[in-house]
Amino acid sequence: MPKSLPVLCGSIMGEPFSLGVKIHNAAYRALGLDYTFVCFGVEDPERAVQAIRTLGIRGMNVSMPYKQAVMPFLDQIDDAAQRIGAVNTINNLDGRLIGYNTDCIGAIRALEEKIAPRGKTLAILGAGGAARAIVYGAKQAGAKVTVFNRSQESGQALADEFGVAFGGALNDFHAEDFDILVNSSSAGYRAPDINPAEGKLAPHLLVMDVVFIPVESKLILDAKALGCQTINGTRMLIHQACGQIELYTGCQKAPYAVMEGALLEEINRMSDD
Repeated sequence: MPKSLPVLCGSIMGEPFSLGVKIHNAAYRALGLDYTFVCFGVEDPERAVQAIRTLGIRGMNVSMPYKQAVMPFLDQIDDAAQRIGAVNTINNLDGRLIGYNTDCIGAIRALEEKIAPRGKTLAILGAGGAARAIVYGAKQAGAKVTVFNRSQESGQALADEFGVAFGGALNDFHAEDFDILVNSSSAGYRAPDINPAEGKLAPHLLVMDVVFIPVESKLILDAKALGCQTINGTRMLIHQACGQIELYTGCQKAPYAVMEGALLEEINRMSDD
């Protein structure tokens, strides 16, 4: 495959976003690697995948709206990504492009920092792309998963596809039935006054949010105030980036603390703009 100096990695997305650039480049510096990460805004996913081959790009993150669109143009798709139905990572191994889903890895690593999911009851709010990855990962980890979603049709479809329970609308969630609550929806993103589980929390819950701006969503703040254990959206975000970096570089363990510092610094900068 073509070579470049430095080794080039990147992200393809509809609208370029600076967080991945900051996280990845901070990690490569800490690892002492001559890698550079660039964010590409693209309109044609097929040509974007061809550019990976043409330019010899070592690894490419994939963001919405292209996580499904790139799949037909890859040489191989990891079993988990195939089952989830979305790719967020393309690993270029000597010209062979392999698709992975590290959103799943990130979610489960973040959960396992606090609790062993096996045998635990887990409620997930939402039925979008993040929900698919988390439902798959949580079920694989041995959790008993129930989906709650505003649209019964899409919530039931997700539950049926993955062989988990559908619990109904968000208001049908009852804390006493669960050990873990995960918000996989965008509710609360850049909206510090929105808690999708308003009035539904209880102190025994472990509460995780995929929302990472603000760093502590209203769901997380409300859960903390009740005495719940909590997991910020930044934990999943960094862990999924760790999975990408480990694929692209072959390193055993990405530098989490360095990446977290870069992420928080960039979120603060964006909040000040």
